[in-house]
Amino acid sequence: MKREAFIQQVEQRLEQMFRASKQGVKAPAAERHRLEGFMQAGVFLQLISREEMAERMEAIHQQVFGQSIAERQQSSGTRWQHETLDYSLYDAPAFERYASQRD
Repeated sequence: MKREAFIQQVEQRLEQMFRASKQGVKAPAAERHRLEGFMQAGVFLQLISREEMAERMEAIHQQVFGQSIAERQQSSGTRWQHETLDYSLYDAPAFERYASQRD
């Protein structure tokens, strides 16, 4: 994927999520995690730096809400609560998990 196409896709997804949030629709955790993973993949593949990603996220947030992320967090008094997912179920190999379900 080319850098420009990746950045365009990230910006589109961020804007969509911020606009939904502005309308009072909280994105499902899976959708937020998917976007976070997508953004991290871009950093890993060196399509964008963490700093540039943060700047673009801040700019889109400013465009949608008319204030910075920090200002909005302060004025709303709430912060996103990141769900902690328990992946311990997947510590055992799949064949062991399924064998225990059949017994």
